[in-house]
Amino acid sequence: MPNTRGSPNPNIPPEEGLKKKKPPACDSCKARRVLCHPTTDGTPCPRCIEKGTKCTTTPVTRGRPPKKHLGVVPATPPSASESEPLSSTGSPYDSIGLLPPQESTRLLELSPELVHHLFECFAHLPQYSHPMFRGNILRKALSSVSWKIHQLTPQQRVLAHCVVALSASISYDHAILGIGPQPASFADRSVFMQGADLRSYGVRRAPMYRALCAQALRLACEAGILLEPSEDNAASCFFMQFLEIEKEATSRPWAVAYFSHVRAIAASWNDTNVDPLHAVMWNSFLMLEALETIGSRHPVLISHNDQLLISGNEPLPLQNLFETVQTTMRTAKLQPHTVFRIMPSVFFHITRLCRQLSEAIIGDFARRQPLNETAVTEFLSELTLLHSIRCLVFPPDEPNTASADPLFQGSPQTRSTHLHLRASAGTMVFSRTTMLLALHRELAHRAARAPTTMGQVAWAAERVELLRRQVRELAFFAVEEIAHTLLVPSLPHLTHAYRGALVACAQFCLDEAEPERVGVIEAFAGALKLVGYSWTPPAGLVERLEAYVDTHRVAPLQLFEISTWRDMFPAPLASDLMELFAMPLGQPEPEGL
Repeated sequence: MPNTRGSPNPNIPPEEGLKKKKPPACDSCKARRVLCHPTTDGTPCPRCIEKGTKCTTTPVTRGRPPKKHLGVVPATPPSASESEPLSSTGSPYDSIGLLPPQESTRLLELSPELVHHLFECFAHLPQYSHPMFRGNILRKALSSVSWKIHQLTPQQRVLAHCVVALSASISYDHAILGIGPQPASFADRSVFMQGADLRSYGVRRAPMYRALCAQALRLACEAGILLEPSEDNAASCFFMQFLEIEKEATSRPWAVAYFSHVRAIAASWNDTNVDPLHAVMWNSFLMLEALETIGSRHPVLISHNDQLLISGNEPLPLQNLFETVQTTMRTAKLQPHTVFRIMPSVFFHITRLCRQLSEAIIGDFARRQPLNETAVTEFLSELTLLHSIRCLVFPPDEPNTASADPLFQGSPQTRSTHLHLRASAGTMVFSRTTMLLALHRELAHRAARAPTTMGQVAWAAERVELLRRQVRELAFFAVEEIAHTLLVPSLPHLTHAYRGALVACAQFCLDEAEPERVGVIEAFAGALKLVGYSWTPPAGLVERLEAYVDTHRVAPLQLFEISTWRDMFPAPLASDLMELFAMPLGQPEPEGL
């Protein structure tokens, strides 16, 4: 219908009224209750030009006004019509336990109930035990502001957001998972059980997890945590590096800043008051960082001097450690506490071997040089010693049993002791396998690019291929050991400590597939389905594993259930038992364990 009132603005042709709806009146004209003649090209209206005022237009939302949001996570999941994917242009935050953004920056404001839930989830993750993370202090700070995360100091706010983002990867709350079924708790055995396919949970949590990671990244950059050494900033940098793993970047700025902060803080420590328990925990986290770097072919950032500065005195050489353990096992009855006492030295040597592997064999500079066969031979010899120590304290299991190791049989020992042993065994198996797979990838790379010409060059290529085949067999044996540990999985460790190793093992099994090892491939397919609770596995990997299993499987995989280890989310490690890791060999056994 034509506009009968006409248009005094010469910039708008008469026929425009037939094509487009008239834009809303500007704020100035509405305030003075006069007729506005808005333009469509962004220029001020004629009345604002005449008055010399700024012409702005505030959009008016029509329809029923929204109910006031109190920031409380809904007791029941929102309806499907209210659930929309997160986007940069806006999301139905009310339906997922988030307060709507009040600024154009669109920060997600988490409700206190959701923050408290995510903080409690964090205690189940390995990262909770990091020496730089002062969980009790952060808990008190959050409690003092009624769990309103935005009221924390800038550095604590960044740390809390890192914790929240990490916890979102295991949370079972519908505010994180969105629409669909959810576990009642971490002890819900109807969900967390062997053989379950939990990948749908990872898909559902992915939008919220990415949004929380992005928010943590933004706040970390705004607070400048890369520049100021402090315990909170070091912990935040450590967590940020983990949150950024999926990006597969060529540089690792958060890891570099993390070690820079740690070095600066460690330099002020009193040598005479070194906490043995903290030294143990430092050794374990330095080891996990080193394993992560060689898995992605990044340089190992921790030097030998850094290890000594952070974790204390140098342990026995690996050969001497093996002989000491061997003597101890001969003269004393097999005791689980023997494992605890050697683990700090094992952690130290694993970190050292990762650095040796990176600098002498698989690193960028080493790759430009002819293969150092002496370095490869020495490295394999030390891995053999490491495996021998593992076999002494964790004897090989009998066939067709879930765990015939005397350390893992039902006994009066506490459940916490079993969980510590389980973590120790997993560490030794996963670390050796990660290093062997990294070495195998390097040898395969060199063998593939080696020339086939006659003479000494061809002879060197044959030597590389021979080493590759030898390492391949060792890697297969190590991968089989991991497959056995997957019969009693600890889901937080699989998802947040060994996820990269699991994917590498699965890809190795497919690349070097052998029909007689179909059970191993099936075990990794099942493990990746469990890991899918937190992260979506690489596209098509599980399907390829299952396709190979379906083609070559003779009998279904036997799943064993051990009542002691039925919980895939074991309780946080007891501090009294953690002290056993700081006890030297030869000290009398504690009573009552």
